[in-house]
Amino acid sequence: MRIATVLFAAASLAAVAAPALAAERLTDAQFIQANRCLGLTEAKTLGEADPAALKQVIKDQRAGRHTYTSDRADAARNDAKRAASKADETAKAALIEERDVTCKGLTAS
Repeated sequence: MRIATVLFAAASLAAVAAPALAAERLTDAQFIQANRCLGLTEAKTLGEADPAALKQVIKDQRAGRHTYTSDRADAARNDAKRAASKADETAKAALIEERDVTCKGLTAS
């Protein structure tokens, strides 16, 4: 009887924990956005920013992605760097705000 109770409790716990773990996986769109954010973080023209947290998120999330998604993510990162290098002061301010506000939400979880 105790074994059945323990097994039932373990199964119940696993059923509750599984959706919580699944929620931590970024969608493909979020993964691509994280790569764009990394590009903004690495852009020298936007000032100093620490890319370590984003790099870790991307490393953790890369496994199991379709090649198409990874290619789009790489393109987003390169496009962000290119946009930052060509931006005027107004555009730079908008990119810095995106990097410092929007992108922080990807590493907060």
